[in-house]
Amino acid sequence: MPADGDGQAADSDGRPPDDQPARRPNRPPQPISRRALFGIFLKAGLAFGGGLGILAVLEQELVTRRQAVGREEFLRLYGLGRIVPSGTMTALAVAYGYRFAGLAGTVISLTALVLPALVLTVALTAVYGLVRQQQWLPELLPVTILPAALAFIVVAGLRLGREVFRPSRELVLAAASFAGAAVLHLSPVLLLLAGGVAGTVLFRPKEDQA
Repeated sequence: MPADGDGQAADSDGRPPDDQPARRPNRPPQPISRRALFGIFLKAGLAFGGGLGILAVLEQELVTRRQAVGREEFLRLYGLGRIVPSGTMTALAVAYGYRFAGLAGTVISLTALVLPALVLTVALTAVYGLVRQQQWLPELLPVTILPAALAFIVVAGLRLGREVFRPSRELVLAAASFAGAAVLHLSPVLLLLAGGVAGTVLFRPKEDQA
């Protein structure tokens, strides 16, 4: 059995032996062009369900499909976007636009994100002004648009939380944050700051604790 360059035995077909599984190289982050950046945030701007609907599209495009950022980094940027004094999705558009295409990317991502909402809001407002006197409209919205928006929000929450929904310290921290928001009605900013401090203490690498 020949040996490889590091002196470790390998099979005749070049694979390492069974007791030494092959290492899978980490795929480097994939670049995103300005055109693709515009398309991603235009698609996100068309999502129903508010911020979480947009977040689900960004997670699908940037993390799952294009692998431009890792899931942990995506969640970190989302947490930072919750803290800054602006809309969370606006903050994410600025962050990712600047990261992938500099200042021009910020303008591109913000324009693409806002454009669908601007056009749809103007169009829907005009349509609503024409049909608001119709009796069927109040009965139609609760069984059409609202359930669809709720489905987007639920899917986004489950997809982003699938790394947390298992017995772990992350799950305990998430449950504590939920209790603080739902039961104690604490400020989201306070919960995010407290979660950051707790995460630093609980999840600090062991070599740093030594």
